[in-house]
Amino acid sequence: MIALLLAALAFAEPETAPQAQAEPRYGTADYRASFLTGRFSNTQQYEAWQRDAQPDAPAYAFDLYYATHARVEAPGLGEHVIYVEWRAGADDGPISRQRLWVFREGEGGWSPGFDIFEFRDPDSFAGRADEEGAFASLTAEDLIGYPGECLVEAQSPAHAGYYFTIESDDCIVTAETGEEVRMGASLRGDHHFFTYREWGNTLEHQAAYRFPDAPYPYSFRRLPDED
Repeated sequence: MIALLLAALAFAEPETAPQAQAEPRYGTADYRASFLTGRFSNTQQYEAWQRDAQPDAPAYAFDLYYATHARVEAPGLGEHVIYVEWRAGADDGPISRQRLWVFREGEGGWSPGFDIFEFRDPDSFAGRADEEGAFASLTAEDLIGYPGECLVEAQSPAHAGYYFTIESDDCIVTAETGEEVRMGASLRGDHHFFTYREWGNTLEHQAAYRFPDAPYPYSFRRLPDED
Protein backbone atom coordinates (compact mmCIF):
# COMPACT_ATOMS: atom_id res chain seq x y z
CA MET A 1 0.00 0.00 0.00
CA ILE A 2 2.80 2.43 0.92
CA ALA A 3 4.63 1.60 -2.31
CA LEU A 4 1.48 2.37 -4.33
CA LEU A 5 1.02 5.68 -2.51
CA LEU A 6 4.61 6.75 -3.18
CA ALA A 7 4.24 5.86 -6.84
CA ALA A 8 1.08 7.90 -7.10
CA LEU A 9 2.78 10.91 -5.52
CA ALA A 10 5.77 10.60 -7.81
CA PHE A 11 3.57 10.86 -10.89
CA ALA A 12 1.13 13.39 -9.51
CA GLU A 13 0.93 16.65 -11.46
CA PRO A 14 2.56 19.54 -9.58
CA GLU A 15 0.50 22.58 -8.59
CA THR A 16 2.46 24.71 -11.08
CA ALA A 17 3.33 23.38 -14.51
CA PRO A 18 7.09 22.87 -15.07
CA GLN A 19 6.99 25.22 -18.05
CA ALA A 20 5.63 28.02 -15.87
CA GLN A 21 8.21 27.35 -13.18
CA ALA A 22 11.07 27.53 -15.67
CA GLU A 23 9.77 30.55 -17.59
CA PRO A 24 12.41 33.31 -17.29
CA ARG A 25 11.55 36.80 -16.15
CA TYR A 26 14.07 38.25 -18.56
CA GLY A 27 12.59 40.99 -20.67
CA THR A 28 9.80 42.01 -18.31
CA ALA A 29 9.51 45.60 -17.18
CA ASP A 30 10.10 44.57 -13.57
CA TYR A 31 13.31 42.69 -14.40
CA ARG A 32 14.71 45.36 -16.72
CA ALA A 33 14.04 48.04 -14.10
CA SER A 34 15.89 46.01 -11.45
CA PHE A 35 19.12 46.33 -13.45
CA LEU A 36 18.89 50.11 -13.53
CA THR A 37 18.16 50.92 -9.88
CA GLY A 38 20.73 51.73 -7.21
CA ARG A 39 23.41 54.26 -6.34
CA PHE A 40 26.33 54.74 -8.73
CA SER A 41 29.38 56.93 -9.32
CA ASN A 42 31.96 57.37 -12.05
CA THR A 43 34.67 58.12 -9.46
CA GLN A 44 37.06 55.48 -10.86
CA GLN A 45 36.75 56.85 -14.37
CA TYR A 46 37.17 60.44 -13.19
CA GLU A 47 40.27 59.68 -11.10
CA ALA A 48 41.83 57.65 -13.92
CA TRP A 49 41.24 60.47 -16.38
CA GLN A 50 42.84 63.00 -14.01
CA ARG A 51 45.81 60.71 -13.38
CA ASP A 52 46.46 59.72 -16.98
CA ALA A 53 45.62 62.92 -18.86
CA GLN A 54 48.51 64.05 -21.06
CA PRO A 55 49.20 67.75 -21.73
CA ASP A 56 49.61 67.14 -25.46
CA ALA A 57 46.54 64.87 -25.79
CA PRO A 58 43.35 66.10 -27.48
CA ALA A 59 41.33 68.12 -25.01
CA TYR A 60 38.35 66.35 -23.48
CA ALA A 61 37.06 66.03 -19.96
CA PHE A 62 34.96 63.84 -17.74
CA ASP A 63 32.92 65.37 -14.93
CA LEU A 64 32.41 63.57 -11.63
CA TYR A 65 28.84 62.39 -10.97
CA TYR A 66 26.93 60.52 -8.30
CA ALA A 67 23.76 58.93 -9.65
CA THR A 68 20.69 57.77 -7.75
CA HIS A 69 18.22 55.60 -9.67
CA ALA A 70 15.31 54.74 -7.38
CA ARG A 71 12.12 52.79 -7.96
CA VAL A 72 9.21 55.06 -6.96
CA GLU A 73 5.45 54.71 -6.78
CA ALA A 74 3.76 56.88 -9.39
CA PRO A 75 0.53 55.06 -10.30
CA GLY A 76 -0.60 57.90 -12.54
CA LEU A 77 2.33 57.16 -14.84
CA GLY A 78 2.85 53.40 -14.71
CA GLU A 79 3.77 50.44 -12.55
CA HIS A 80 7.54 50.53 -13.13
CA VAL A 81 8.94 54.03 -12.65
CA ILE A 82 12.54 55.04 -11.85
CA TYR A 83 13.47 58.45 -10.47
CA VAL A 84 16.86 59.57 -11.80
CA GLU A 85 18.93 62.14 -9.93
CA TRP A 86 22.54 62.89 -10.84
CA ARG A 87 24.66 65.19 -8.66
CA ALA A 88 27.91 66.79 -9.75
CA GLY A 89 31.17 66.66 -7.80
CA ALA A 90 29.89 64.90 -4.66
CA ASP A 91 26.96 62.80 -3.50
CA ASP A 92 25.44 65.97 -2.02
CA GLY A 93 26.56 68.26 -4.84
CA PRO A 94 24.30 70.30 -7.09
CA ILE A 95 21.80 68.38 -9.20
CA SER A 96 22.82 68.15 -12.84
CA ARG A 97 20.17 65.76 -14.17
CA GLN A 98 16.68 64.92 -12.95
CA ARG A 99 14.40 62.57 -14.91
CA LEU A 100 11.74 59.93 -14.65
CA TRP A 101 12.08 56.70 -16.62
CA VAL A 102 8.71 55.05 -17.16
CA PHE A 103 8.79 51.53 -18.57
CA ARG A 104 6.36 50.51 -21.25
CA GLU A 105 4.76 47.16 -20.56
CA GLY A 106 3.19 44.78 -23.06
CA GLU A 107 1.65 41.35 -23.00
CA GLY A 108 2.97 39.14 -20.21
CA GLY A 109 4.86 42.05 -18.65
CA TRP A 110 7.36 42.16 -21.52
CA SER A 111 8.87 45.63 -21.94
CA PRO A 112 10.27 47.15 -25.15
CA GLY A 113 12.00 49.91 -23.15
CA PHE A 114 11.19 53.11 -21.30
CA ASP A 115 10.10 56.70 -21.90
CA ILE A 116 11.86 59.76 -20.48
CA PHE A 117 10.18 62.62 -18.65
CA GLU A 118 11.46 65.86 -17.16
CA PHE A 119 9.79 67.71 -14.27
CA ARG A 120 8.00 71.00 -14.70
CA ASP A 121 8.96 71.78 -11.09
CA PRO A 122 12.13 69.73 -10.47
CA ASP A 123 13.04 71.46 -7.19
CA SER A 124 9.93 70.01 -5.53
CA PHE A 125 11.31 66.48 -5.97
CA ALA A 126 15.02 67.01 -5.36
CA GLY A 127 16.50 64.65 -2.80
CA ARG A 128 13.24 62.76 -2.26
CA ALA A 129 14.14 59.43 -3.84
CA ASP A 130 13.73 57.53 -0.56
CA GLU A 131 10.68 59.43 0.68
CA GLU A 132 7.61 57.23 0.70
CA GLY A 133 4.78 58.63 -1.38
CA ALA A 134 6.80 61.58 -2.70
CA PHE A 135 5.88 60.82 -6.31
CA ALA A 136 2.50 59.18 -5.77
CA SER A 137 0.39 62.12 -6.96
CA LEU A 138 2.37 62.77 -10.16
CA THR A 139 0.46 62.89 -13.44
CA ALA A 140 1.51 63.60 -17.00
CA GLU A 141 0.55 67.25 -16.47
CA ASP A 142 3.41 67.60 -13.96
CA LEU A 143 5.97 66.43 -16.51
CA ILE A 144 7.48 67.24 -19.88
CA GLY A 145 7.62 64.04 -21.87
CA TYR A 146 10.07 63.30 -24.63
CA PRO A 147 8.34 62.42 -27.91
CA GLY A 148 7.14 58.84 -28.28
CA GLU A 149 9.77 58.30 -30.97
CA CYS A 150 12.41 58.79 -28.25
CA LEU A 151 11.67 55.44 -26.62
CA VAL A 152 14.84 54.15 -24.96
CA GLU A 153 14.59 50.77 -26.61
CA ALA A 154 15.85 47.48 -25.18
CA GLN A 155 18.34 45.87 -27.55
CA SER A 156 19.57 42.75 -25.70
CA PRO A 157 18.25 40.14 -23.24
CA ALA A 158 18.52 41.25 -19.63
CA HIS A 159 20.15 38.02 -18.43
CA ALA A 160 23.21 38.91 -20.52
CA GLY A 161 23.33 42.48 -19.23
CA TYR A 162 21.30 45.27 -20.67
CA TYR A 163 21.65 47.54 -23.66
CA PHE A 164 19.20 50.35 -24.40
CA THR A 165 19.40 52.90 -27.19
CA ILE A 166 17.63 55.84 -28.76
CA GLU A 167 18.30 55.49 -32.46
CA SER A 168 15.24 56.81 -34.27
CA ASP A 169 15.78 59.72 -36.68
CA ASP A 170 12.34 60.90 -35.57
CA CYS A 171 13.48 61.54 -31.99
CA ILE A 172 13.56 65.33 -32.19
CA VAL A 173 13.81 67.37 -28.98
CA THR A 174 14.50 70.99 -28.06
CA ALA A 175 18.02 71.52 -26.75
CA GLU A 176 18.91 73.98 -23.97
CA THR A 177 19.84 76.47 -26.70
CA GLY A 178 16.26 76.36 -27.98
CA GLU A 179 17.34 74.59 -31.16
CA GLU A 180 15.62 71.44 -32.37
CA VAL A 181 18.01 68.48 -32.50
CA ARG A 182 17.87 64.78 -33.26
CA MET A 183 18.76 63.04 -30.03
CA GLY A 184 20.50 59.70 -29.63
CA ALA A 185 21.60 57.79 -26.54
CA SER A 186 23.19 54.54 -25.41
CA LEU A 187 22.87 52.89 -21.99
CA ARG A 188 24.51 49.53 -21.28
CA GLY A 189 25.86 47.45 -18.42
CA ASP A 190 24.89 44.82 -15.86
CA HIS A 191 24.08 44.67 -12.15
CA HIS A 192 27.46 46.17 -11.18
CA PHE A 193 27.94 49.06 -13.59
CA PHE A 194 26.42 51.06 -16.40
CA THR A 195 27.75 53.31 -19.16
CA TYR A 196 25.90 56.24 -20.69
CA ARG A 197 26.38 58.58 -23.58
CA GLU A 198 24.01 61.01 -25.28
CA TRP A 199 24.32 63.19 -28.35
CA GLY A 200 22.35 65.62 -30.46
CA ASN A 201 22.66 66.61 -34.09
CA THR A 202 21.01 69.54 -35.82
CA LEU A 203 18.36 68.85 -38.43
CA GLU A 204 21.11 69.69 -40.93
CA HIS A 205 23.18 66.78 -39.52
CA GLN A 206 25.76 68.92 -37.71
CA ALA A 207 26.92 68.03 -34.21
CA ALA A 208 25.02 70.06 -31.62
CA TYR A 209 26.25 68.49 -28.37
CA ARG A 210 27.95 65.41 -26.95
CA PHE A 211 27.56 64.07 -23.40
CA PRO A 212 30.26 63.49 -22.47
CA ASP A 213 32.29 65.51 -24.95
CA ALA A 214 34.81 62.68 -25.06
CA PRO A 215 35.61 59.55 -27.10
CA TYR A 216 34.25 57.28 -24.33
CA PRO A 217 30.90 57.15 -22.51
CA TYR A 218 30.46 57.90 -18.84
CA SER A 219 31.20 54.73 -16.85
CA PHE A 220 29.45 54.30 -13.48
CA ARG A 221 30.11 51.68 -10.80
CA ARG A 222 27.49 50.58 -8.31
CA LEU A 223 28.11 51.87 -4.80
CA PRO A 224 27.60 49.73 -1.68
CA ASP A 225 24.22 49.99 -0.01
CA GLU A 226 24.08 52.45 2.83
CA ASP A 227 23.62 51.05 6.32
